[in-house]
Amino acid sequence: MGPRRGGSDAKGPKKVKGTKKDATKSSPEYSMSQLLTKTQELMDDNDYETALKFAAKAIEMDENNTQALLLAAIIQLESGEVEPAINCLLKCAEISPERGFEKYMYLGQFAVELEAVKYFQLGVNAMQRDLDELSTAASKDQASSLKRKMAEAYVAMTEIYLTDCCFEEDAEKKCEELLQNGLLIDPECPEVYQTMASVRLSQNRPDDARDCVAKSMALWANKDLTDPTQIPSYENRLALVRLLLELDDKEKALALLEQLQKEDDENVDAWYLFGWTYHLQSEDLATSGDDEDKTELLRSARECFKQAIKLANMLDYENDGLIDHALELVAAIDAIVPPTDGDDEEEDDVATAAAVPNELEWDDEGSEDEDVEMGS
Repeated sequence: MGPRRGGSDAKGPKKVKGTKKDATKSSPEYSMSQLLTKTQELMDDNDYETALKFAAKAIEMDENNTQALLLAAIIQLESGEVEPAINCLLKCAEISPERGFEKYMYLGQFAVELEAVKYFQLGVNAMQRDLDELSTAASKDQASSLKRKMAEAYVAMTEIYLTDCCFEEDAEKKCEELLQNGLLIDPECPEVYQTMASVRLSQNRPDDARDCVAKSMALWANKDLTDPTQIPSYENRLALVRLLLELDDKEKALALLEQLQKEDDENVDAWYLFGWTYHLQSEDLATSGDDEDKTELLRSARECFKQAIKLANMLDYENDGLIDHALELVAAIDAIVPPTDGDDEEEDDVATAAAVPNELEWDDEGSEDEDVEMGS
C-alpha cells in the first residue's frame, strides 16, 4: 500500500484556473440536487475541471453537504490535488462520523500505519451499519457489493500489518483475525485468499500458500476475463504474478502476464515481470546444458526489461528501484549475450518470443469448496 497523506493546511476545494466559460455562472440557478447530478455527469465524462466548479458551487450553497464534499475530494484526487482532497474527506468524517464508508476508504489509502488501519476499520463499521439496514429480498446485489467492499477493507488492513506494521507485537495475530473476518463476510472474495497466501509465505508455509493461491484463482479463472466486474483488479493480478513467482510457478505467472498484456500493453510492471520470469527460466537451464534455449530466454528477458525502461521514461513512473534493477539485468545479459541489430527489431514482439500461452491455463486444484486452514 502506498500511503501518501496530505497536510492539514489544505483549504478545501481548490479553484481551477482555465479559459472555459463557467457554466455555474452563465446557467440558471441550480438546486443542490441538480448541482450534484451535474457534477457526477461531468466526472463520468472526465471533465474534472468543470466538475470541480459545480462541486464548489454545491459546497458554497451548503458547506456541510457530505456528498458535495466527497465528490470534490474524488475530483481533486483524480487531478493530483491530495491536500485539499484530504481536507474535504476529514470534514466529511467530522460532519457524519458513523455513516458514509467511502470517505474512510480514501482516508485509509492516504494515511500510514495504524492510522490507516483506524480509517479502514471505521469504513467497515459504516458499511456494517448500512448492511444491517438493508431489506433482505430487495437488496441482494447491494448487500453482496457491501460485503465485497468489507472483505477488501479487511485485506487492506492485513496488508498494513504485513508491511508497515509488521513489527507490531500482535501483527501476526491481527493478520489471522482480519482474514477470518474477511472470509466470514465474503467467502468468495479472491483477494482474501490471495492475501492469505502472502501471510503463509511470511510464516514459511509455502504449501499452504499454494493452496490459498489455488483457491483464489479458482474463484475467478472460469469467469469472463474481459469483464472487470468479475475478476480482480489489474494491480491485484500483478501482485498475484509476484506471488506465483515466489512459489516458483513460472508457467502460471506467464499465462497471467499474457492476459494482463492484452488488457494494457504499456504497464511498466507487467513488462518488468515478463522479463524477470524469462530471466528466472534461463537460470533454471543454467545446469542443463541447453545453451540455445537459455540464450533465447535471456534475449526475451532483455527486450522486456528494455521495454519497461522505455515506458518508464515516457510515463510518470515512480518505482526507481525496479527500473534500476532492470538496467542492471540488461547490463548483465549484455555481458552474456551481446546484443545484435536484429534484437532491436524484435522489441514489439517480445511478449510472444518465448511461446507464452494464449489463454489462462491452470489446474483445478483448490476449486473444491473446503475451507483453507487459517491457523498458524
